Amino acid sequence: MTRIQAFSTKPSNTRMHWLLLIYVCLGFLTYVVTSPVTYENVRGTPYNVSYDPRAITINGVRTMLISGAIHYPRSTPGMWPYIMKMAKNQGLNTVQTYVFWNIHEQKPGVFDFSGRANLSQFLQDAADAGLFVNLRIGPYVCAEWNYGGLPAWLNQIPNISFRSNNDPWKTAMRTFVMKIIEYVNPYLAKNGGPIILAQIENEYNGNDQAYVDWCGSLVTNELSSTQIPWIMCNGHAANSTIETCNSCNCLDDGWIDSHHKNSPDKPMLFTENEGWFQQWGDAFAIRTTADVAYSVAEWFAGGGSYHSYYMWHGGNNYGRTAASGITTIYADDVLLHADGTPNEPKYTQLSRLQHLISNYAQVLLSQNSTRTPLPYWDGQKWSTGTQQFVYSYPPSLHFISNQNDNTFGVLFRNKNISMTGHSVRIFDDNLNLLWDSTNVSDIRSDNTEIFPIVIGPLEWRTWSEPVTSNLPVLTSLYPTEQLKITNDETIYLWYRRNVTLTQTQSHTLVRVETRKANALLFFLSGEYLGEFDNHDHSQGSLTATISLDLSAFKPNQQYLFEILSISLGIDNGIWENNFDYKGIVGNIWLNDQLLVNDETNLWEHQKGLIGEYFQIYTEQGSSKVEWNTQWTKGINKPITWFQARFNLDHIVREDLNVNPILLDARGLNRGHAFINGNDLGLYWLLQGVCHDSTPCCCQQAQINCLEPTQRYYHIPSDWLMPENNLLTIFDDLGAPSPGSVGIVQRVVVA
Repeated sequence: MTRIQAFSTKPSNTRMHWLLLIYVCLGFLTYVVTSPVTYENVRGTPYNVSYDPRAITINGVRTMLISGAIHYPRSTPGMWPYIMKMAKNQGLNTVQTYVFWNIHEQKPGVFDFSGRANLSQFLQDAADAGLFVNLRIGPYVCAEWNYGGLPAWLNQIPNISFRSNNDPWKTAMRTFVMKIIEYVNPYLAKNGGPIILAQIENEYNGNDQAYVDWCGSLVTNELSSTQIPWIMCNGHAANSTIETCNSCNCLDDGWIDSHHKNSPDKPMLFTENEGWFQQWGDAFAIRTTADVAYSVAEWFAGGGSYHSYYMWHGGNNYGRTAASGITTIYADDVLLHADGTPNEPKYTQLSRLQHLISNYAQVLLSQNSTRTPLPYWDGQKWSTGTQQFVYSYPPSLHFISNQNDNTFGVLFRNKNISMTGHSVRIFDDNLNLLWDSTNVSDIRSDNTEIFPIVIGPLEWRTWSEPVTSNLPVLTSLYPTEQLKITNDETIYLWYRRNVTLTQTQSHTLVRVETRKANALLFFLSGEYLGEFDNHDHSQGSLTATISLDLSAFKPNQQYLFEILSISLGIDNGIWENNFDYKGIVGNIWLNDQLLVNDETNLWEHQKGLIGEYFQIYTEQGSSKVEWNTQWTKGINKPITWFQARFNLDHIVREDLNVNPILLDARGLNRGHAFINGNDLGLYWLLQGVCHDSTPCCCQQAQINCLEPTQRYYHIPSDWLMPENNLLTIFDDLGAPSPGSVGIVQRVVVA
């Protein structure tokens, strides 16, 4: 401006040249700020993120954000670029992830950002793919993740009460949040990075308003330096944050109407369009493509400007990261399967919608939606619709929605349009059909095939976990709750004490006060007697009761009584004055014989397994024990390790992200599998039961009744080598047929 004012007021060719150049530049700038913004437009240079009542704005431009949840520790660094590329191609411009406290700070004050915890690499891969990021810090995340993302060592902080206006909790939470903000600072929008949104807390529905206000003050004061909007989802939201929706359908359930009433100055953001998850013991549940498509289309029709699938790629709960009763495969019935293959027809059908929305984003965001009831044919006459609407965005787009369960003829501009139940059709202004939520007839659904990689049975060797060891033990009068000893650094804890049997019946009842999502294996003098397990996706105490056959033992003699406690996940539902626990949490009886408070027979506690201690699932550790090549002797023997090697000789296609390698766990029972030292997570060939009632939470049906809940387990591409891969199995219940275990490849077909 100063330079222009310094010019002469007399006309000249030079001045006209500069004025023309200025007008051209201004015209170009006007074009830029009125066109949809992508991360490619702002990459590497500081940019401003804000919002108005219609949308998130990038450098003042309303921006349509089409997002999907991809959790970095549920995949691996070798997979991230491929997943990001698939997301971008499918029509996303944003990815969303939680930040998982208990993988970054497994011990107080010791932070880890390596491997699957390498959040900065994940953010860089998103940026390289041209994707914005919504970083949901929490730090409580729920997510069907072990303890909802909280480290188990928080249990030991005196007087702590999670997710409340409690000083120890607020101190711990603030410390972690500030650490993450410091860590991700280079990736914030103000520094040219992809992070444009962040979340504090997660789905808070408690009654502690002082805590909500504190979260808000944290955002306003200490987190304002991030210079991005902050959100709170599906519950109470502080004034300094944007409340967002988590649902199956945020229009039909009334959230949009409520938002217009309660937060007219803030845009509508949909953080979780639920794909749901799988529980052990249940048959596989699905949400139909038509239902997801209907929900997403209605959201954009109703004026939504940010939409995120939860999940877009569910990935896997590798290691011991699954919450109580949750399978290793996570949210597999979403757009990209847990193994990285497209879930058709969802992947293509929603891709078409997303690209359409992107193409019309400027028209959509330039105005508020106009909803008009449409006449429908009731069988005798045209009646005014109460569930049939058109959402119009003149001059070029119209969403026609039938919210009823049944098919109706709907009248729009004198055209009779047949609408199936719960469906959306999108038309241009000439009534050309652009997209139909129910029509997937041209999309192939059987888009993968499985091929064996290892031909014939693997050459196993075996080693049995000893029931006694020289590892350090802790002694006490009573059995000690498991997490006090393990801090969840292992899922295993041995309880041991001597007992003198007063009776040796064939039906001796053992009763143990324990917790849900916990297994207990019972031994007497090294002999396996039986097992109790509960795989509920919940928390709470229960009394495990199991009948043991002690007829082979003699009365009035002393024996070593041992219990191996196995955590089947710490529950993710965490709230004020609430902890989850594991192992033995009270008394234990043999018939009527109480086995506590006996100073002559103390309880010993051993943290973890000998095989874990020596890391026999690694190259270096495998030589520390004596393996038996007569592996058939290990069949049906509990707490037994198996080990074999395999080559990738018979792969059909070499791109192992596009065409993934899987462990076929057929022939095993329950335990953990390791590939080249990496824990694939819990495998369990537990039968999946179909229920009479409709499955929970967005799901419409169940399939594969009475088949294993999960048979195949994904092996990440960066965990594999062309030759000499080390496969290690620990089966805690006893593998009935390890010779049936296979390595297979899922191939995407044209």
